Amino acid sequence: MKVRSFTKSTFANAIKNAHTSKDVILGKNQFVYLFEYLSSPDIKARTLVIEENYISKDFLDGYSSYYAYCYERYPKNCRRVHFFSKRFNSSDLSQQILEDNQDFWNGYLGFIVVKPIPITVIGLTILRTYANESQPRIFWGTRDYEVHFFGKKLKVNSLAFQEQDSVIAACATTAIWSMLSKASLDFYTTLKSPSRITRDADTVSSDGSRLFPNKGLNLLQICQAIVNSGLVSEVKRGNVKYNEEHGYVVSGSYLRKILNAYSAIGIPIILVIKVPIGANYGAHAITVSGFKQKKLEPSQPKNDITWYSENIEKIYAHDDQWGPFARITFLNEKEIENHWTKSDAKTRPTLVQNIIVPVFPKIRISYENIEAIVLGLDVILRLFFGNQIISDLVWDIKIHYTQKHKEAIKHSTLTKAAKIKRLTRPYPKYVWVANCYVANQILMEFVFDATGVHNAMLGLDVICFLPRPIRIKLKDFLRNNKGILEPLIRHKDKGNYYNFIIKAL
Repeated sequence: MKVRSFTKSTFANAIKNAHTSKDVILGKNQFVYLFEYLSSPDIKARTLVIEENYISKDFLDGYSSYYAYCYERYPKNCRRVHFFSKRFNSSDLSQQILEDNQDFWNGYLGFIVVKPIPITVIGLTILRTYANESQPRIFWGTRDYEVHFFGKKLKVNSLAFQEQDSVIAACATTAIWSMLSKASLDFYTTLKSPSRITRDADTVSSDGSRLFPNKGLNLLQICQAIVNSGLVSEVKRGNVKYNEEHGYVVSGSYLRKILNAYSAIGIPIILVIKVPIGANYGAHAITVSGFKQKKLEPSQPKNDITWYSENIEKIYAHDDQWGPFARITFLNEKEIENHWTKSDAKTRPTLVQNIIVPVFPKIRISYENIEAIVLGLDVILRLFFGNQIISDLVWDIKIHYTQKHKEAIKHSTLTKAAKIKRLTRPYPKYVWVANCYVANQILMEFVFDATGVHNAMLGLDVICFLPRPIRIKLKDFLRNNKGILEPLIRHKDKGNYYNFIIKAL
């Protein structure tokens, strides 16, 4: 056990190994990013502790698959480097290990495993997320990790990260591995090592050559690896023409809607992006686990529908070529800015090509199915309120675990009888919920079955928070104008949907 003050030099010395010099470490993108991350005002690392002869399960699996068969004798033991926001020396740490000083242990920031191989040395990394005191950051794709530190059991809320090992795994494999680190908390999903994920993707590489050393996974192989881990994939493709060279890309507004909609079930989402590399662009995969979202502010009524997801300003993604929780901002509807953009001499933007949404197999209804219905509901409510509404209607569509949805009902402003009615009603495991707001005030909540058949009437409940007199007027408005309003419901079973809404009110 070695204790050092956290500086660029001590950090580089802790990360280097017999096959990778300090100079090489100092030039790595991951080192530059991690030093900036740990030095940031939100993290404030001040001390590092070096733990030698650490056994990493993920590296051990890769070691037995590849490195054990190399002529070079690579060690199987790793090094683990821990970070603290407190200043202390070896004597102080020895004393604290024997004591239960919670204030001291609250300063634990996480660790980085250093692999004993050339260049790609950053192994399993668990680091605390940015502080959330002054900024509305939502890290929905994280979990609590237990860390055993010389007899102390510590907890860090984070998402596992590691650098791409070009022998065992490329960027897509690493992105899947990070995603599974959270999704595997569900009973039906399996967390696998990078080498196992690569094997699950296919029997050969995308060009027909050997799988190891790995050259990267294509879109089909990514989805195959996800399916073999117990999940299924919804692939959302580009919907806006960029130019002849790059074809279609995912628009910023659509990306925001998808991230917002699926964030509530907590599974990180994989983006396939085009990044500037030299004179060309290259395909790359990253894992999104959070975003920065402004609070809902009242605004003037508009003719087009307004989505709550429009308040997302930044997203945070694990990029194995840089580091965990890397910031990504929206330049415009077609382009995003990230570390690739900033490091490119020509300052060319990054483009999003595909969104891969891993979901549980029981979730059969997609976001697009619900949005189509909400578009009609928005028109109906705007016609009802007319010029009487003083602020814009804003819609928030999310998929929820039913248990969490019922917990929200328990703490809502509904009457006791209305709460009991809904809490005791049987629901499927997953539900889509579309909330309609005006000036920070929720007006109505529409609940849909997320496990059914998209051609069926999926409505489960309509919760109306409007005062009783207005609710009665809305019901009469729907009854008296059925011939005009019913066709606005964009669904094959619009008649049953329309009658269901009237009955639920």
